[in-house]
Amino acid sequence: MLLPLIHRQIHALSWLTFGLLGNTLALHAQTVSSPPLVLKPSSLLQELILDDTRKQLPTFIQSDTLRGRPDLQTILDGQVVIRRGDLLLKADKVDYDQAEDFAKARGNVYINRSGNVYEGPALDIHLDAFEGFFTQPKYQLLKNKAYGKAERIDFIDPANTVMHKADFTTCQRKPGPSWTPDWFFKGDKITLDTDRNIGLAEGASLRFKDVPILPVPSIDFPLSDERKSGLLPPTIGVDNIGGLEYTQPYYWNLAPNRDVTFSPTYWSNRGLRLSTELRYLEGLPPLQAPFQGQMRFDYMEKDALRDGSRRWGMQYSHVGLVNPGFAGGALGLNLNLNRVSDDDYWKDFAIIGGSGVQRLLSNDAGLNWTNGIYTTSVRTQMWQTLQDLANPIGNRITRPFNRMPQFTARMQRINVGGFDFSLDGDLTRFESARDYECLNGASYRSACAPNADRAVALAQISRPFNTPFGYLTPKLQLNSRSYQFSGGLPNNPFYSGHEGQSGASVSVPTFSLDTGIAFEKSTRLFDRAWVQTLEPRAFYVYTPYRDQNYLPNYDSGGNSFNFASIFTENAFGGYDRISDSKLLTLGATSRFIDPETGAEGARFGVAQRLRMKEQNVTMPDDPTGKTGISDLLAGASVALNRAWAVDTTVQYNQKTDNFLRRMVSGRYNPGSYRVISAAYRTENTEAGAAASRQVDVGWQWPLHDLWGGSDIGGGEGRGLGEGRWYSVARLNYNPLDKKMVESVIGFEYDAGCWLSRVVAERLQVTDGLARQRLLFQLEFVGFSRIGTNAMGSLRSNVPRYQPLRQPSMTPSRFGNYD
Repeated sequence: MLLPLIHRQIHALSWLTFGLLGNTLALHAQTVSSPPLVLKPSSLLQELILDDTRKQLPTFIQSDTLRGRPDLQTILDGQVVIRRGDLLLKADKVDYDQAEDFAKARGNVYINRSGNVYEGPALDIHLDAFEGFFTQPKYQLLKNKAYGKAERIDFIDPANTVMHKADFTTCQRKPGPSWTPDWFFKGDKITLDTDRNIGLAEGASLRFKDVPILPVPSIDFPLSDERKSGLLPPTIGVDNIGGLEYTQPYYWNLAPNRDVTFSPTYWSNRGLRLSTELRYLEGLPPLQAPFQGQMRFDYMEKDALRDGSRRWGMQYSHVGLVNPGFAGGALGLNLNLNRVSDDDYWKDFAIIGGSGVQRLLSNDAGLNWTNGIYTTSVRTQMWQTLQDLANPIGNRITRPFNRMPQFTARMQRINVGGFDFSLDGDLTRFESARDYECLNGASYRSACAPNADRAVALAQISRPFNTPFGYLTPKLQLNSRSYQFSGGLPNNPFYSGHEGQSGASVSVPTFSLDTGIAFEKSTRLFDRAWVQTLEPRAFYVYTPYRDQNYLPNYDSGGNSFNFASIFTENAFGGYDRISDSKLLTLGATSRFIDPETGAEGARFGVAQRLRMKEQNVTMPDDPTGKTGISDLLAGASVALNRAWAVDTTVQYNQKTDNFLRRMVSGRYNPGSYRVISAAYRTENTEAGAAASRQVDVGWQWPLHDLWGGSDIGGGEGRGLGEGRWYSVARLNYNPLDKKMVESVIGFEYDAGCWLSRVVAERLQVTDGLARQRLLFQLEFVGFSRIGTNAMGSLRSNVPRYQPLRQPSMTPSRFGNYD
């Protein structure tokens, strides 16, 4: 209720506050009392006020004087303030037509609607509908903090605004009468759509440092970081393969969950390439089956780099559910398709799109079903292998076998009377055309394997015994498989004694015992309290020998020697080799844990394996595993504070006093936009000779630290202040060859409302071939970027790189509330 108080005095100040419901002006009395304050829900605090709610909101008015006719017209004069919901109107004088909800404001007019502010001499507007016009206004938008002025602004509705003879910038005003923004956008007509978050400028030009750099008859631009349809900023660059490069992408926002990007690219040394990328995200469970996918197609009619030949590449991925309630479980579909036109594609289009082109391209389609206990799938997989045709046949990549098709099934139960058990089945048809490699110099058994059908069954049962201080898990496994070879095993020295054999079967049992204990104590280190643990672990595995070395290898490979593989039963991945083993692995881990947060400050680990019986099952052409102790694995990870972190792993051969592998890496990250990372990796042969050496260094650092400058920025995602330079780089150096393998070196400048980046990039494609590019990018904050994708290069290559501007949450209207 409102207190009816109207003081009328000549040359005196009068205040009036009243509630206007709908189109009726009424004064209400308020009783003087002090009831308890109770918080109630209020639509006034909603970010978006619905139209039906807005019509029911009261209007609050304040002015020096008031006159008019009830329910028809109200004239407010002197320091007028009108507030309704998310709208605030101030002026020297307002003539308000209550029947039409229409206001004429004159003199020092100021209006704030949902955080967007407009100021000028005269405004005519329907308040609720927000329809009208403003003459000679200045404006400031909430979403991107852009502002400017115009000859006239037409308010079409709450979401659509048309500005005539307007300019637009995000450079914030600085003191001084001669100040002008570093950049501004001008247009004969600028249309803003805040629902779709896009702007359209006609008769437009972009000026930077008072120099026109982008005159265009029509262009649209984003009002936020959300997606929009239209031309995207062009990409202009130069590299040593394609020459001068120009890309003009067009983005088409088909729906909130679907979009297409068309990206024609012209290379001065190669010609025109057309690229199309489609993305979609569908379904809202549980009502619909969710799925998502992405497709890209690149096409060149004539590539001058390859004598005018036609070039193309296609990638398509899809993952999701077909039916989330099929037969009591979930039915899913996965697709992963990759094809290119020729063997040289991986060289000529390396690094294009950021990820490069792989030489083994999988084309995979599969259906899968699961209900949590049972899982089944059917899959087909074909490979395209891109060879380096300059290499001899024996040095080329072996073509993987296609799976045409593969059926799998799995049943798993946990804690059934204390036991865990599972049963896996796999039936696969392997096909590949390898006769050419086998007859022309390939010197390894896998290149000459015949096509075959393989059936696999793997049963395992374990009984975990878990206590608060440790665990003990015995496990039994039985791996059985059988083969049917198309045409029998070939007449080849690799299969001596088994030539012409049409099939084979083998079953291999395995017993393992895994146990560990955890001790802990409270301690202090570097004046901090820690909980220190000591966690010894023992792992025993026994697998008897079964002859498998004569069998072709279709999908197996040796496991890398590391902390994960040293505690596994099989030395190989896949089903074609089950290693015979009599092993005891001992290891220990010690951790330092913050007792308040549970964060791990440091971890130290060591492990070693004792082989009590020679391993005779091997990969083709590999030696047997000798008895005795294995190499020693040791590792440490230390991060006792937020700034410093160190990781190291070594593989040490005690017999030869040789470090076969070493990796030491460190990171110093004292705050935003300050990070230095370095890594040193070495590999030696069994004889101790150096096989590989690699030094990798990367950083992002503000240059004003060199002369003692201070940070004045807004924190992460907002930079460290205007007028700041940053150095950003990653260098990969080979000490053995004494040459730089890859390098990315760049500089960034933050001017507040615009950013610039320049990057020199050299990325290796293959031995003797590297792609070199010079990238330059100019970013107008809150508007657009032009130039090459320098920021994309820094994101992909520099560890822990932080962009100077990052997308943030949509600003609240209460952040600019009067």
